[in-house]
Amino acid sequence: MPAKRLTMDESIKLHLYFNENIERENQKFFFQYTWKKQFVELKKAIIYSVLFLTLGFLPLKSLNLGPVSIIFKLGSFLFVGYIFLLLYQYFSIKNKTFNLIEGQIDDLRRKKDEVSFISLHKDSIIVKNPFFTINCVWDKTHYKMVDQYLILNMVNKNINFIFTKPEFKENEYKILLNFLQQYSKKEK
Repeated sequence: MPAKRLTMDESIKLHLYFNENIERENQKFFFQYTWKKQFVELKKAIIYSVLFLTLGFLPLKSLNLGPVSIIFKLGSFLFVGYIFLLLYQYFSIKNKTFNLIEGQIDDLRRKKDEVSFISLHKDSIIVKNPFFTINCVWDKTHYKMVDQYLILNMVNKNINFIFTKPEFKENEYKILLNFLQQYSKKEK
């Protein structure tokens, strides 16, 4: 079903229904999604540290490295330290982020009666919840589908919203997707 063509003054308003479990799940998904790149970095660091530990500390008779083994020993300590730094950052930021998520859900629960919505216009999109209103032109709006999650990036990918189908009534989710496909840019 193609998105409805709008005249300049018309808009479509899609209401968002707060569900704390969905909100918590969406926010935790986005945290893991953004840290996925760091996990690739962690895997590389583990591989390099194992390689450097092997070349620096195991007596391999076929590979007589001599004084070069000192470089591998020092490098292995650097990579092990880097692994611990990445793990510390992950768990520290995860703890802070999950506390912020719970605080945000508490705030939303208190303001649950206030209306949250997405307003679709021919030249822009507006996302409003009880705490803020973001208006963005379509040229600065991107979206990405990851599993069942719709990641909406606004203001040149500086503001992100996560949506799933259960947050919308009836076919409103399809309407949003159709507008995004028609007016914004899809990320790969």
